[in-house]
Amino acid sequence: MSTVNTISAENTPAKNNIFQVIIASSVGTLIEWYDMFLAIILASVLSTQLFPNDGSSHFLETLAVVVSSFMFRPIGSLIFGSIGDRIGRKYSFLVSLIMMGAATFMIGCIPTYESVGWFAPVLLLVCRIMQGLAISGEYAGAVIYVAEHAPAKKRGFYTGFIQATVPIGLLLCLSVVFLTKSFLSEEMFNSFGWRIPFLFSGFLVILSYFIRQRLHESPIFEQLKKEGKTSKSPVKEAFSTPGNVKLMLKAIFGGNAAQSTIMQTTLFVTLFFLQRAVNLPYETVLIVILCSTLFSSFFYQWFGALSDKIGRKPVMLGGMIASFILIPLSFYLYMKIGNPGGLTEVHSISNLAVVGIIAISLITSIAGAATYGPLGAFMLEIFPTKIRYTSMGFAQNMGNGFIGGATTFITELIKMTLIVSAAMSPYVGLAYPLILIFIAILVNYFTIPETYKNDLTEEEKND
Repeated sequence: MSTVNTISAENTPAKNNIFQVIIASSVGTLIEWYDMFLAIILASVLSTQLFPNDGSSHFLETLAVVVSSFMFRPIGSLIFGSIGDRIGRKYSFLVSLIMMGAATFMIGCIPTYESVGWFAPVLLLVCRIMQGLAISGEYAGAVIYVAEHAPAKKRGFYTGFIQATVPIGLLLCLSVVFLTKSFLSEEMFNSFGWRIPFLFSGFLVILSYFIRQRLHESPIFEQLKKEGKTSKSPVKEAFSTPGNVKLMLKAIFGGNAAQSTIMQTTLFVTLFFLQRAVNLPYETVLIVILCSTLFSSFFYQWFGALSDKIGRKPVMLGGMIASFILIPLSFYLYMKIGNPGGLTEVHSISNLAVVGIIAISLITSIAGAATYGPLGAFMLEIFPTKIRYTSMGFAQNMGNGFIGGATTFITELIKMTLIVSAAMSPYVGLAYPLILIFIAILVNYFTIPETYKNDLTEEEKND
């Protein structure tokens, strides 16, 4: 790797305590994942409240609108990446935080289809597009901000806290939904109670904003700015710098798409599968996802720390291979344990069976944590400082958002449209995540370099 005009981070006094940086960055990112996941969790309710109540299911249409946010994330990454590389990391993720919170709060205010007709799903679409644009600037900014404060040998450890905000954000989301449903009857929840988790986001975002506002810019970016070496056109440079497009493609297909499809499958596809194919009660499904999410959250940071010692590549690759094996096996076992008799109506199962399903879900989630834990550090280490926000943001949001983010919708679409045998029909949708994971294993093994010893202050990276 070549070294050109190295900017010494050691000579630049850090303005923020690393733990203050981690807490402020993590809280904001956690809330943004809470916002992003909430509409997916409540898709079934939204399909009855914001779409025609004409006797037919509008779940797939609702899911299409909900996952539309992932489709717009690459666009948002260019907008917020450009801001982050020109103006600063802090400013970019403050703006994205406010935008995200406003969109989530507004979902809680959307009138029902009975009140305004098709204007209701259109408003949902607008809010989800806003969320997609906003989250694209949040995640990359938070990871970069933490990494540019962290000691070189602990980047995986410290950025692992940001990675762990995904399961914790989902955990918070599920907990708020579960508690809201516990205090309300089903009729009350379906009538107005579903709005409460969306409105609650407004309080969380305001709290996070005041915590983040106290922080200063990252020392590495400040030094770059002082020396006049920031990019004047980050988007143009991200696509014109020799070798950078190749690096972005490697990051997309060798890590991000697989990570996203693994996460979507182990969380949301599992949730819908247990609810709609295994036919378990919604409360039981929430408990399963809550428990597996809670107990797996520690491993995101643990695998990030492990990658500081043995490298990003072996940890990520191990997680992908394990996920490729465990995902189809786990879905088969969900059905065997949860519905061995092939019941078509919602039914209860024994506590022992619930524990068994939680254990299977947890093991699969841990494999996903191995893929995702080191990914943030790996992503930022392969791109040069002055276009890091834009390059990382675009690669992450193309893979994590546009390609992997479509997993929940595409798996449901395949299940509903592809004609296969009755025995295979519940599982056929898994073809999409398994293909993405298999591609990532090949790309990662044969083309991706090890990055954990890379210097974040180098202005050029080898492809």
